[in-house]
Amino acid sequence: MRDAFPAILAIVLGVMILQLGNGLIGVLVPLRMGLEGLSPTMVGVVATFYSFGFLIGCLLVPRMVRGIGHIRTFAVFAAAVSASTLGLTLGIDWGLWGGRRVRRGLCMAGLGSVAESWLVAQAPQPIRGRVLSLYMISNKLTLAGGQMLLAIGDPMGTGFFLLISVCASLSLIPVALTRAVTPPPPTVATMSLKEVYGIAPAALIGCFATGIMNAAVIGITPLYGLQIGMAAGPIAALVSVMQIGSLLAQWPMGWLSDRIDRRRVIVAGLLVVLAASLAIALVGPSLPNWAMYGLFAIWGATGLSVYALCIAHASDFAEPGQMVPLTSTLLLAWAIGSTIGPLLATLVMELIGPAGLFLYAAAISGATGGFVAYRMTRRAAKPADLREKFVNVPATSPQAMKLDPRTPMADDESGPGVK
Repeated sequence: MRDAFPAILAIVLGVMILQLGNGLIGVLVPLRMGLEGLSPTMVGVVATFYSFGFLIGCLLVPRMVRGIGHIRTFAVFAAAVSASTLGLTLGIDWGLWGGRRVRRGLCMAGLGSVAESWLVAQAPQPIRGRVLSLYMISNKLTLAGGQMLLAIGDPMGTGFFLLISVCASLSLIPVALTRAVTPPPPTVATMSLKEVYGIAPAALIGCFATGIMNAAVIGITPLYGLQIGMAAGPIAALVSVMQIGSLLAQWPMGWLSDRIDRRRVIVAGLLVVLAASLAIALVGPSLPNWAMYGLFAIWGATGLSVYALCIAHASDFAEPGQMVPLTSTLLLAWAIGSTIGPLLATLVMELIGPAGLFLYAAAISGATGGFVAYRMTRRAAKPADLREKFVNVPATSPQAMKLDPRTPMADDESGPGVK
């Protein structure tokens, strides 16, 4: 185990540097487009392009890794992220930016897949849960930190784009320097949506709905803040406190879901999202910034926690051999929802103004909560003593699911120190 930690830390550090830039660009792009006068729909289209690229990347990357290996694949994607970021400085055009966001989404899925398959191979079975926790916490903190960087500079300049490009380049250094043995190529095993629905209908609909809702709110909140008259710093804080809220709330919610029907926790979380969304939509612009931060932290604490709860609920009803394909399909359902959500939300904003973003979120959370509550009447919860413990699985790539301690580790995925 001791021998595995240097390689694990090197990979985690590389991903942290990447996420620092990813958090910053996620706020910068919609804010910059809004400042340049582009319509909400155009902002939604560009956000949708990123999610579409992520979805394609999850499916195509394993084939590329099999062809050229992990380090070369990581280097190719890091270079592509760096170049596509610099391309955003050439001019403000939704088609140009949309194309580069597709490329970034594909590359980020690829970088995540390579890093996470490496972590799977390096993490011995007894410490997989701790490695996953380290990976998830570092991701959240650096993502939030990257978002907050927007408060210290001018979003209308090119400096932030240069910084994001530098982050993509620097992320390659710790990964390239690691002496870890190259793991087997990553694989993506999936099940049909019909099979997943048969195992856990509430989980499938919940993951799809959180994709539709969360991608819209995270991706379009900078435009919302701009439209209600906030400055760049407070806008960055709105997005950042959502990530911090989810980091603080996921384990308490998971602990509770281990003791009662997980679907009750999902419904309760969605009801809190509904209430917070309505409060933001109806009175948000009139509130002081500190009150807005509180509402957004509550929104993130619950809205960004539902995905992991849905994965845990599905895991309760899956056979051990079904875990990887089941959770991979749930991630893809989330990604499909993410490609739809930003465009739908911005169309609503075009019709009724900035409040439309959170009225949209209220509608999605209410409908999803209603469906999950209905499913509680159709099937009893699994007894608490027969359930697996909650594990906070990030929606980063299908490979992250293999770090879940609930997932059996196949012999061909074992790396040094695993057997």
